[in-house]
Amino acid sequence: MREYNCDLIRNVAVVGHGHVGKTSLLESLLFKAEIITRQGSTTQGNTTSDHDPEEIRRQISIHSTIIPIEWSDHKLNMIDVPGYADFIGEAISTLRVVDSALIVFDAIDGYGVGSERLWKEADKNNLPKIVFINKMDKERANFDEVVEKIRAKFGKNLVPVHAPDGQGKDFRGIIHLLKEKAADPKYNEMLIEAAADQDEKILEEFMEGKEIPEQEISAAVKKGISQGKIIPIMIGSAVTGVGIPELFSAIVKWLPRPEGQVAEPLSAYVFKSVAEPHVGELSYVRVYSGSLEHSSTVKNASKGHSERVGQVVISRGKHKAEVQRVQAGDIATLPKLKNTRTGDTLCHEKSNTVLPHVEFPEANVHLAVRPKSKADQEKMGLGFSTFMKEDPTFKMRYDKETKEVVISGMGDVQLEIILGKLRKRHNLEIETSSPQVPYKETIRGKAKAQGKYKKQTGGHGQYGDTMIKIEPLERGKGFEFVNNISGGAIPKNYIPSVEKGVKEAMLGGVVSGYPVVDLKVILYDGSYHDVDSSDLAFKIAASMGFKKAFVDAKPVLIEPIVDIEVHIPSEFVGNVVSDLNKRRGRIVSIEEEKVIAQVPQAEIARYATDLRSFTHGAGMFAAKYSHYEEVLPQTQEKLCLKYQKEREMGSSSAR
Repeated sequence: MREYNCDLIRNVAVVGHGHVGKTSLLESLLFKAEIITRQGSTTQGNTTSDHDPEEIRRQISIHSTIIPIEWSDHKLNMIDVPGYADFIGEAISTLRVVDSALIVFDAIDGYGVGSERLWKEADKNNLPKIVFINKMDKERANFDEVVEKIRAKFGKNLVPVHAPDGQGKDFRGIIHLLKEKAADPKYNEMLIEAAADQDEKILEEFMEGKEIPEQEISAAVKKGISQGKIIPIMIGSAVTGVGIPELFSAIVKWLPRPEGQVAEPLSAYVFKSVAEPHVGELSYVRVYSGSLEHSSTVKNASKGHSERVGQVVISRGKHKAEVQRVQAGDIATLPKLKNTRTGDTLCHEKSNTVLPHVEFPEANVHLAVRPKSKADQEKMGLGFSTFMKEDPTFKMRYDKETKEVVISGMGDVQLEIILGKLRKRHNLEIETSSPQVPYKETIRGKAKAQGKYKKQTGGHGQYGDTMIKIEPLERGKGFEFVNNISGGAIPKNYIPSVEKGVKEAMLGGVVSGYPVVDLKVILYDGSYHDVDSSDLAFKIAASMGFKKAFVDAKPVLIEPIVDIEVHIPSEFVGNVVSDLNKRRGRIVSIEEEKVIAQVPQAEIARYATDLRSFTHGAGMFAAKYSHYEEVLPQTQEKLCLKYQKEREMGSSSAR
């Protein structure tokens, strides 16, 4: 593949809801450009972009895949973007580096929730758009209904430039509204009105009843696209190839060239990192200025170190071709960079340019994980660390309170795929469960108690005697230790051991095994023995006294409460409110397509799956920790009884 300058490059994200035919559309474009000799299909698992084994098995796009196509002396970097919500991270990073978006809709069902989310992401990046209504040859295809539906949802600036000549099994071809009359004249009028808003000359000609040249309308459409005032609606069929030449022409004529100057120093953004079997680490970059050359040294401005660029590769699905260099505006793949990750900026060695970083949404699906063999614990951690480098929406952490390794992602499918890859790449079998809720113990009242530890075993014995008071602190204040010893009742050197004994008792819990928080402990009296007293004795005595006082101070369990923000189409607002109420949620506000509430963390362990189910995939949410509140009495009783039984059984797993 030859070298292209900015004027001849188009970087286009191909987006839409799952199963609208994005991957098939790209196959049709490749076939028309004579890059492939036979169109593949997702059902047969032989498409150019969906080449990952999981993509083939599930028949969905999981990764953003670059498909460069040479057409009419231009290079079109078409990027197949996943439409499934679990892989929104791939979409967000891709939409950050392209210059326009091709939104694919279905001629039968129109748009889905994936289209809505991706449309909003495209708007965030101010991307000019073209709409392509696919599957016009399928039974039940209905152009009029789909146009009405998507214009109602996404705006009146969506304007048809095509109309169908028949549809479904009678679909014969395309009526080009720039130069032909549709059966329904409203579509011609819609286009002329949109063009007239961009060019007063067109308006005058229209008012005078003159024939308006195609070139004038096309120029007005191009101007409207660049300003976001016109989004042309095109039609066709990926399977039959109808509409493909017209789509090529529109991409070349109407969509913008990338900004960038070759004369400026190098700056490039790493928007995707992946480790491929038998290949190693691959970094996908968009070059914004200068040029990126093979066998060169660049600076990772994000990390502050140099990187050696051995090869510069153009990727087309799993196929890769080495090139000497790529210029500003182009997209390339760099193999085997040592310490470069998604979000990093590569620049000239003497430059310090750092391009803006992409902000990814917080993960909202969580799993506790453990290897079947304890010997594989470290291996598991290293494996998950690799996936964190590849996918910024995937997280792993160790929860000190519950003593669990917890992985988090955007959805169940994403985590299933990562666990499957871990099994294949590292031969690891992982057990999963819902993460434990980090309950805590505290008190409502005040109490005092003596903790006295006395042991005589011949020779020196053990002696420690403490008198303590405990009282509640404001929620979230943690722990306060006050030494009120006077007159040398307990020597100063033993006071730290008293505090240590209290803290250790708090960590292990008293009535349920969960950590104790939000209380003040006052050491006000005690006694010691000149010979038998020791740090150990006072630590044990303090622990004993604390536990006695805690039981008498009206102990209570508290649970974490999260702030949750649910985004749904307006028709599901009632369902969401009702469901959150059942989960003990407190509704904070209700808007047309958003519900904000506070809900106990214990009630939303499977919320992502449940929300997707009762909103038919249209719901999204974000949750973050807010504060702790008392649990229901029945919950406290249940957890305390469980702890007592574990202790009675001498279970080594007692918390």
